[in-house]
Amino acid sequence: MKLEKLLHKLREYFNKGKEQSPTKLDKIDELLLQLRGKKQHLKRRLEKEKRGCKRKRLKAEVTIVEIQLKKGRKCRDKLVLLLGGD
Repeated sequence: MKLEKLLHKLREYFNKGKEQSPTKLDKIDELLLQLRGKKQHLKRRLEKEKRGCKRKRLKAEVTIVEIQLKKGRKCRDKLVLLLGGD
């Protein structure tokens, strides 16, 4: 009886990990989508801006968002490799 209970708990434990991993992937996808939207918004503001100091700040923000997107994609790719698909 104890062995069966232990095996049951182990199965539950390992199945929890499988269920949580796709949700992490979904969260990363959602964040990447938000970052893409933010990048587009900043680029539109940059096109409209006339003042040099503000343009410089917006360019820096666009660069930061691009770097965040790159890191996010890299993290997502690693997670997909670990999960073995998608």
